[in-house]
Amino acid sequence: MPPGAHSIALVGTRMAGLRPVVNDEQLALLRILVDRRRSLGEDHTRMVSQLHQLLLELIPGGAMKSLSAAQAKVLLATVRPRDAVGKARRRVAAELIGDLERVYRRSKDADKELTELVASTGTTLMDLHGIGPSGVARLLVEVSDITRFPNRAHFASWNGTAPIDASSGEQVRHRLSVPGTGRSTGCCTSWPPSSCAIPPKDAPTSTARRPPARHRWKRCTP
Repeated sequence: MPPGAHSIALVGTRMAGLRPVVNDEQLALLRILVDRRRSLGEDHTRMVSQLHQLLLELIPGGAMKSLSAAQAKVLLATVRPRDAVGKARRRVAAELIGDLERVYRRSKDADKELTELVASTGTTLMDLHGIGPSGVARLLVEVSDITRFPNRAHFASWNGTAPIDASSGEQVRHRLSVPGTGRSTGCCTSWPPSSCAIPPKDAPTSTARRPPARHRWKRCTP
């Protein structure tokens, strides 16, 4: 038996209150699907970046920042290069557009499958504004058994959303914990601003003391 396995076995026999390891088939399926969806998103980003580079060489000024496959196809139809290098760029760009369209279809199918599987778990995370099936599935997979956290403070520390004091002088402020746990931190800290709770207008947004108002002194006329 390897030394590491022997040490783990000793801890398991001598410590009380340890949680048993459970093979959750539903979470395993979620992990496979959410990893696939993440891979499709990375492929989309890479292909769009390559398209931008090619279109910049083919069209003066390139394409708009938020580029879709349909927009790239329209732009590419206006280009008729005559040299061998330009023709090669156009051909590769056309192939990338076809790959992007396939990624769109696969991403749509993956989102549909994830939505159905997430709904079957009975979670209410999908009711939150700003988080989709992929983010919910990632949280469920990474968190697994929520009861393993004694309280919400432990959970916030684990996922990187526990506030850290970053005050300076009389300025009292806090920031989020950057390290967190990698993938789960991204789900918890990268929601769009529209999904964040908006505090009431009358509620104070900071406990910092405001600097005293400056008075403008006027010169007295004789």
